[in-house]
Amino acid sequence: MQLSIMKSTFSISLFILPFLLLAQTLEKPDDFAFLDNISIMDNVYTLNSKSKKRSFLLQVCTASKCADTLELGKNTSPDIVSRGVINFVRDNFDSSIIYDSVTDTQIEHIQKLLAVAKQKEFENLEATKTDLERTLGEIDRGKNQYSGKLIIHKEADYWVTHRQAHKLNKKELSKEDKKGNGTLKIIDAKVKFFNNKATSIYIKAELTKQGDEPETLIFLNNRFSLAVRYFNYYGNRVSAQSNDKKWITIDYNDVFDYESDQFYNYSVANDQVSLSTVSPDSMSAKIVQRRFFDFFTAIVYSDVLSFNSENSNSLLNTQATLLVPMNLKNTEKWTAARQFITSANIALSNSFENDSRFIVFADDENVNHFDLFKKNNLNGVIALDLITYESKGWFLNTSLGFKASFYRTGFKYTQTVTDEQDTVINGQLLSLAHGPYLNFEIRPQSNFGADVTLSLENLNYNDTKVVNGRDIGGNALVDNGYNEFIFKHNLVNVSASFYWLTNPSKSTGGIYAKLGTTYHTPSNSIFPQIMVGYATNLTSFVNKFKPKNKTEDTN
Repeated sequence: MQLSIMKSTFSISLFILPFLLLAQTLEKPDDFAFLDNISIMDNVYTLNSKSKKRSFLLQVCTASKCADTLELGKNTSPDIVSRGVINFVRDNFDSSIIYDSVTDTQIEHIQKLLAVAKQKEFENLEATKTDLERTLGEIDRGKNQYSGKLIIHKEADYWVTHRQAHKLNKKELSKEDKKGNGTLKIIDAKVKFFNNKATSIYIKAELTKQGDEPETLIFLNNRFSLAVRYFNYYGNRVSAQSNDKKWITIDYNDVFDYESDQFYNYSVANDQVSLSTVSPDSMSAKIVQRRFFDFFTAIVYSDVLSFNSENSNSLLNTQATLLVPMNLKNTEKWTAARQFITSANIALSNSFENDSRFIVFADDENVNHFDLFKKNNLNGVIALDLITYESKGWFLNTSLGFKASFYRTGFKYTQTVTDEQDTVINGQLLSLAHGPYLNFEIRPQSNFGADVTLSLENLNYNDTKVVNGRDIGGNALVDNGYNEFIFKHNLVNVSASFYWLTNPSKSTGGIYAKLGTTYHTPSNSIFPQIMVGYATNLTSFVNKFKPKNKTEDTN
């Protein structure tokens, strides 16, 4: 009886199977989604779509069947989309369709299919994101905001001297016999901005003196970059040599004006603008404001020395850096308070998994002061460039600054108990450090950037941790003295950081590498580091940028 039932069930299954396969064929696959309904001549068709990396697969269906898919590139022109879809329907559903018989309204509807598909793709992607991801995405995709507008003048005052601008003082420039009596017409100019400064300024001008033929002059700021405010204030000049070997000197304020309705917002994105006096439309250009994410750099890196388990170096680290360029004022090559940097670093593998990566001590043992630095699992730094000297020919900024640091270090304390199992206590120790630094910032206009830094730090234990009656700071901590050389310190840091853009035409991300060592003066010990990783945004660290979308902000 049971065998008979099984045979009957098997026979019914074989009978039903073709119908199930036919039904699955008529249904759109799970990975296709409804896109739109279109009308061609007198019939209506349903379109389903599936997104691929560079194209969309379109599936055309009627009430009775679905045709094989049509693939269209995401950047296909609207005319090709309409012709492709209409021809596809003609070949698979209605051979009587003639393209010229399709109405303009129907063609326009079909031409918008890719736009509809892209919008649905975006909506599906947004639906999978968290609220934080959506908020950050909206910030990054937001339309450009503008700091102001740079305007070029048709003519400029000038001075004729036997010396270049940087060799003249204000008194000499004020003498009337130095001021030129000809006409200096400005032809065009190009200005490149990097980290809130005009780093490259090219000015083409035509000098006409009475009785002489016009002479073309090229002014280049090959000595120093210019703070944006000096487009409106006197104080920085540039010179070009004329045919008679005299220097023609102009002030940038006589060539440019910087207008802003935001109380002179000097937050300028890394960008380049071109100006010309040939037509009124080219005599001004909007200056893009620095975006929110332009200030931040996220880095994931590994310390190569961590592969030796005896070292306290961490295998995996993450770092978030905020670099805020100010550059509000400069006197030629000298700039005060150029920028400040704050960063936080987390050692992801520096936990309680390996004794070499945190402080281990017992009742009768001490804590080495240097271990507070070597074995830290979280640190943060705030640094300010106090005074900076620019060596433009070397693409170099040399800065003297001051920084403050915070360190958190894990420990494991073993309390020995006679005739019983030892008690192990885990915890964290907090330390603060501060001191001066000297930084050599190299920013050539290429895919590369580097920083070489020498710093002195006075590291101090700043916690009140008491373990088993022992005060860590007053009883267990050893080798915690300091030296006096320029500044009270017990740490000497030397490091070299390197940044490379991997695909500058499409991304601001790239390779990050760092070589460094820290010397502990009380114990004469060193802690070397060799770190390699990837940075998501090197906008502030490499003087090369991809052009930004200049879409107007309509808000």
